[in-house]
Amino acid sequence: MNQVISMHGWCYDSIFWKNWEKHFQSYGWIWKNSERGYGSFKAKSPTWESNIEKTKSQKKVILCHSLGIHLVPCKTLKEASDIVLLNSFSRFIPNGENSRAIMTALNGMKKHLGKPTENKMLLKFLQKANEPYKMDSFVQESLVQEISSEGRKQLIEDLSLLINTQKLPNALSKSARVLVVQGKEDKIVSSITTTQLISDLRAYMNQAPTEWFINGEGHVIHLPAIIKKVRNWLEVTK
Repeated sequence: MNQVISMHGWCYDSIFWKNWEKHFQSYGWIWKNSERGYGSFKAKSPTWESNIEKTKSQKKVILCHSLGIHLVPCKTLKEASDIVLLNSFSRFIPNGENSRAIMTALNGMKKHLGKPTENKMLLKFLQKANEPYKMDSFVQESLVQEISSEGRKQLIEDLSLLINTQKLPNALSKSARVLVVQGKEDKIVSSITTTQLISDLRAYMNQAPTEWFINGEGHVIHLPAIIKKVRNWLEVTK
């Protein structure tokens, strides 16, 4: 039986995957959401089901958004047969002349956490992540209004992790198949960062990643057809 473990990105929660979860479950997949616990949901790190019927073509899929791939526990990541990366990165801050400005902006964001300006900063980030779409119910359901003290500590810790990412996670299995899905209107992850991710994957993995660049989509990919397309890709046997 095929399985998915999802991991949302920074400043999101597992609600991010509601449409994905519904679709995959309707096709008989086991779906488990990871949760960082920034807001009203408790933190959790699900593991693979071991007491299910095993087949030769069984999939263990990690589905990540943005920072998510760096948040998956090593043991879980190591056992994945397939990895789907939505607007992800190996290192967030690219090398080059813009690196200092990006570092300054990210450290500036961190200083707002726990201050009266926190909500304004987080909403600005979510608006930018949601472009080219307008703010909608998806964003309104976000954790911004419900950050707990523990959740805030986790937000700060994970933002530091994002700032300091340098490479692919060590636990990533070289034999896994990888699908990179990138919104061409992404205002959070730069094209240079995406190019670096693909270069790193080509150098590290046993087989080159599959790459999809989606016109008209930003950091949060809203296009429903992508969900079905990803499932179809996963179900194709090697």
